[in-house]
Amino acid sequence: MNNPIMNEQIVLVVDDSNITRNLIEHVFKEKYKVLMAGNGKGAMDIVDVMADSIVAILLDLNMPDVDGFDVLDYFKEKGIFEKIPVCIVTGEEAPEIIGKVKTYPVSAILLKPFSREQISTVVSKAIEMKKGK
Repeated sequence: MNNPIMNEQIVLVVDDSNITRNLIEHVFKEKYKVLMAGNGKGAMDIVDVMADSIVAILLDLNMPDVDGFDVLDYFKEKGIFEKIPVCIVTGEEAPEIIGKVKTYPVSAILLKPFSREQISTVVSKAIEMKKGK
């Protein structure tokens, strides 16, 4: 149990876009350990092992294999929303998709493209709100 990462605060970025993952990593790497998953299956595996160290999850909806909604269902089943703020980062603007996202207790929905300042503010607020509970 001598894993140094277990003592760190982790931001998990789940997106199949390298550009998005790298941008988010760059925003948070000074303050948090940033772990990345390119699909929903990777996200579920990381959360299963490291949930206690994760302070925020940034989740894309459109990914191959296991998509964002599959991950949201998994998080709901596992009680992750009660412990970790989940912020959706998506290029999907269709009202029916956004409406479906809002049926989950997500902390925020951020539409791509977003600025470094926007992602930093949204995630910081989500983490603070979760800590305040």
